[in-house]
Amino acid sequence: MRYLLLALAASCAPAASTLPAPSTTTAQSAPAAPSPTTARSTPAAPAAPRHTSPEGPARAYIDASDRCTSTPLRTAFHPASHLVRVDDAGAVQSKTMLAWWLAIDAPKPCVPALERTLTVLDREGPMAIVASYARYATHRFHDLLLVVDTPDGWRVVDKVYDMLKPEEAPPPWSDEPGVRSALEQKIRAALDNDPALLASSHLDECIYSAVHVAGVPYARASVSEWAARYAARRERGEDGRQAQWRVLASKASGKIAFAKLDVVAHGRRYVDHIALLRVKDTWRIAAAVWGDPS
Repeated sequence: MRYLLLALAASCAPAASTLPAPSTTTAQSAPAAPSPTTARSTPAAPAAPRHTSPEGPARAYIDASDRCTSTPLRTAFHPASHLVRVDDAGAVQSKTMLAWWLAIDAPKPCVPALERTLTVLDREGPMAIVASYARYATHRFHDLLLVVDTPDGWRVVDKVYDMLKPEEAPPPWSDEPGVRSALEQKIRAALDNDPALLASSHLDECIYSAVHVAGVPYARASVSEWAARYAARRERGEDGRQAQWRVLASKASGKIAFAKLDVVAHGRRYVDHIALLRVKDTWRIAAAVWGDPS
């Protein structure tokens, strides 16, 4: 999808200071010397941490979860990102950052995880995929984090995850033909400018984050926006068959999967990091990051 974009080519008012009223004097006493006054201002809040590696926001996410506070969470995740999973009934569940912040700050007993692991599955340039695992007494979480070096530092821009039973360990990462099928549909959609193939291979909630594309450091677009671009190009008789695509990696574990693709279009190479979910028996792309890795 990246070659298509090539064709389209805070607030703290200073606190008002109040000077003390002038002191009164009596006729019998000499005037008092005026007291020097100093304007008072509210100290500036400390700057939010700027994460300098993909592991930084992932560790801040762990800290927020184990201390039940959204403060480090807000430095870890892009505010527009979503958390997406498939529940036991096969339904897609999506949560915004605001809903998550409110839930994590709500009064309740705070129970840290019994065990956690972090693994950087892939990194190229300003993009990375990180796997996070957490074990609690009552359940386990297996996350895929799409992490980007944004103008505000490294941030998680979207997350897909699986919620497991307390005795259920995540399956090992392995090849999954259904994941390859979804990726092939995505590639064919790009080659043919086919909105229907986008719909069949992606969740409706899917967001594509673009990194250093057409001079823009970071931007987000929904799969519906991409479908509209494809439809317009198809109506003009254009196709994307000059682009050369490769699937470099794809692995699945339970209901979550990740993939790495690259494409050379108009003489430039771009990389895709993709997170997928298994919805009943079909793998669908739930979130993606693409951009110039150089």
